[in-house]
Amino acid sequence: MSAINKVAVIGSGVMGAGIAAHFANAGAQVVLLDIVPKDAEDRSVLAKGAVARMTKGRAPQLADPAYVSRLTAGNLDDDLEQLRDCDWVVEVVLEDLAIKHALYDKIAPYLRGNALLSSNTSTIPLADLVAEMDESLRKRFVIVHFFNPPRYMRLIELVTGPDTDPAATERARAFSDERLGKTVVPCNDRPGFIANRLGGLWMNAAAREAVARGITVEEADTVLSRPFGVPGTGVFALMDLIGVDLMGKSRLSMRNLLEADDPQQTHTKGLELFENMAAKGLAGRKAGAGFYKRSKDENGKTAAQAVDLSSLEYRAQAKGPELAKTFGVDFIDQAGDRLADFAWSVMGPTLSYAAYCVPEITAHPADIDAAMELGYNWRMGPFKLIDKIGADKIAARLKAEGQDVPPLLALAAERGGIYSGKGLDRKVLMPTGEQADVPRGPGVIFASDLTDMPVFATDAVVLRNMGDGVALLTITAPNAALDDLVMTGVSEALDVVQRDFKAMVIGSDGNHFSVGANLKKALDRADAGELDLVADQLVIGQATMRKIKYAPFPVVSAACGLALGGGCEILMHSDRVMAALESNIGLVEANVGLLPAWGGTTALLLRKSAELGDPVKGAEVAFDTIAAALMVGSAPMAQHAGYLRATDGVVMNRDRLLADAKAAALELAEGYAAPAKAGITLDAQAITAALEPKLAALAEATADAPYAVEIARETAQVLSGGKVGGTLDEVALHALEAEGMMRLIRQDKTIERMRHTMTTGKPLKN
Repeated sequence: MSAINKVAVIGSGVMGAGIAAHFANAGAQVVLLDIVPKDAEDRSVLAKGAVARMTKGRAPQLADPAYVSRLTAGNLDDDLEQLRDCDWVVEVVLEDLAIKHALYDKIAPYLRGNALLSSNTSTIPLADLVAEMDESLRKRFVIVHFFNPPRYMRLIELVTGPDTDPAATERARAFSDERLGKTVVPCNDRPGFIANRLGGLWMNAAAREAVARGITVEEADTVLSRPFGVPGTGVFALMDLIGVDLMGKSRLSMRNLLEADDPQQTHTKGLELFENMAAKGLAGRKAGAGFYKRSKDENGKTAAQAVDLSSLEYRAQAKGPELAKTFGVDFIDQAGDRLADFAWSVMGPTLSYAAYCVPEITAHPADIDAAMELGYNWRMGPFKLIDKIGADKIAARLKAEGQDVPPLLALAAERGGIYSGKGLDRKVLMPTGEQADVPRGPGVIFASDLTDMPVFATDAVVLRNMGDGVALLTITAPNAALDDLVMTGVSEALDVVQRDFKAMVIGSDGNHFSVGANLKKALDRADAGELDLVADQLVIGQATMRKIKYAPFPVVSAACGLALGGGCEILMHSDRVMAALESNIGLVEANVGLLPAWGGTTALLLRKSAELGDPVKGAEVAFDTIAAALMVGSAPMAQHAGYLRATDGVVMNRDRLLADAKAAALELAEGYAAPAKAGITLDAQAITAALEPKLAALAEATADAPYAVEIARETAQVLSGGKVGGTLDEVALHALEAEGMMRLIRQDKTIERMRHTMTTGKPLKN
């Protein structure tokens, strides 16, 4: 299979730019082309502007600003020659068939004989797109539908046609999986594919039923969000994000494309809400007003408002209703309750429609779950929800109301559900009545595969056998929060691995590697005056970090999501880290009035001093990083910060993280020797002199939060080797960390910071 090294993306709007950026994240050279605007001085201004924006905002499209060097901006009149050496050309232009056909005709002469051509369309059938193509290009044409934003959304819907060459399909699938890091779900060439076909019905039904039943947007978003494992935005806030005008166009598109007897027609009929709002300029977030908006009141304060679905006038936004914790499971048993009936009027048709659409839109029920979980961020796809609520209950209520029960749903009611088994034996019920394996990419390992293979466990950790002499250590505490019990469990697990295995991986299937120290436990101990227990936890944690670093076998950490504070310190003491691209890593202890005292301050000092060849410069860089409580938003940025090494791996596909970590552990295990004990000679006077101007600058910058300087001064004291410096090993430096930590935790201002973060989830500046 020929490699994909250079890619062209045509169309530099939000989606096109995001797709181009993510190909650059994947290491490809990318040409971004767009039209030449009328009377433009710079003929490539559209593409150049898109590239310039790729590093901006809270969620930048590029994972590393340096990746901008992988992008070239051009235009469709002057730069078509650049297509000749592209391995893949991605079309992301207007959803207009005539425009797409004209573009394909224009670029066809410039495409290599083996170049892939794909469209990002979400509404136009592949059969229509290829209708005017010659046979050779039809063979290499696929729909590869990304979700917005392309860097962060893990779903790709892959659509092929009867003329598509299987080799072309596999090239697109493999690159999307392994290099772009996506879960690739195969779809039939049917309107809306999977996620938008089902998601469209869900949103249309919600809007239609809310209007009909007098349900407010706040009520609807509360009822249809967390109770069903849907993000807290719910449905109306999601439609604001998508664009109310686009919702109207999508509704009409589905209405025109689907057969007259398709159940979705019921929920697209008589729903002019979207068009009526768009006519008033209420197009959602992009217009500053949709189902929700923010405006200034008479006192100049920001006021949250919501639209009245009957009058389309704004009123003060109300709080959503209080719901019982069991509402999501029990709503179906609460017929007659106003909100429960609304929930059924939306979720009943949605779940029934999921069953109706198999095998029309895809052969596999699990693909529908994957599409909704990854494309709409549902915690459970529709078939998992069917199992949770009860297929028999759903089928019985549909029958009682005189509605059709799709064959797959009836079969699930008879068989006791859609899914069965666990781990590698997980099965899903097919429309034929057969039990099929749940699809997964080749070479993927999940911790849940190993549930029957624990070799050691405590209340805080579990050690499992990954095979081939590699053990997997998973921290089972909520969000992998760290305390003395966790650290003791890690230490004991290391002893088991030394006896019975040749390598260890630290990781899980969870969303986060570790949120850091168990702040509540530390705060409770401080409030109770049990500071001796805090000191003991420091000693245990530091000893465990050294045990990880100097184990006689390799330890590889598999990082993803949050790896903060103590979680970051585990990474820094591992032999290698395999980090998912979307990893948020940092030594953030200063935010809660502390310093990294499980070896993090020492590890960063040693790493930066070795990298720069100068302990003074190393101390300066470590100080800047720790005093700023720097958290970075990607694995490449963590390498720049020093939290990861250049030799640590970046894993694009989260599903491949544990498999890649195991491979790295096996590679290191061949001829492994533990690292030599580290030490460093610190000139306390020189380092102190270098850090004093930084402390002064910090004092000026944080005049409204002076405690930041006191925290930073404790960090500076560790980095300078205490008051005397000299040659220190890690034990001595760890002792300095612990002393600084204990001085800080005795301060009221540290307790204030800790309590504020525990209460609000945000740092306090005091």
